[in-house]
Amino acid sequence: MKIARIVVFAVVAIIAGCVTINVRVSFPEARFQEVADRIVDEVQGRLHDAPGGGPEGALPARHIASWSFISLAHADDIDITVENPEIEAIKERMKKNFDEYKRFKDNGSVGENLRGYLMERYDGSEDLSLDEERELRKIIQRENADRRELYLALLKANGFDETSMPKIERIFAKSWYKKALRRWYVRYKDPEEGEIWLRKEEWQQRED
Repeated sequence: MKIARIVVFAVVAIIAGCVTINVRVSFPEARFQEVADRIVDEVQGRLHDAPGGGPEGALPARHIASWSFISLAHADDIDITVENPEIEAIKERMKKNFDEYKRFKDNGSVGENLRGYLMERYDGSEDLSLDEERELRKIIQRENADRRELYLALLKANGFDETSMPKIERIFAKSWYKKALRRWYVRYKDPEEGEIWLRKEEWQQRED
């Protein structure tokens, strides 16, 4: 009987442990969205369109949050790790990348796709030289590799594996769209035309 009780207690403990693990690994999509918004702001320098369509600049002071955090804590006790040496190194590379590809976003040669990555939009009308075309493709390849590495690093730092990549890609896609300037291009899934390019302001009108 004593052996039977030990076996029963062991089974109960294992089941309880499994339940705890399952609860802990539920994907906190809203929390990751907050993280994505902050990271995109940090990479892009928190650009915005000035009222009336004027030039972009830094966000007003009331919108600037403190960046001296290690994890993002919430009322539901879910902590999201957003800083470690690997993540910081990737973000620094992405800031440098942004300085290089912003002019291509400004002239419409590149935009954001629905999966959270840069996508070439060049169709010959942007008057790019052959050297600029080659440069653009290299920048896109480098930036997308860094973005993928960032998404994986964030998942890994928070106990998730590569199977959650579609979720975090979709989350970051929302942030890249939301933080884009009005004149920048984004991909839009039209119910009749399929995926098409729209300026962000046009995308917002359709979404509204």
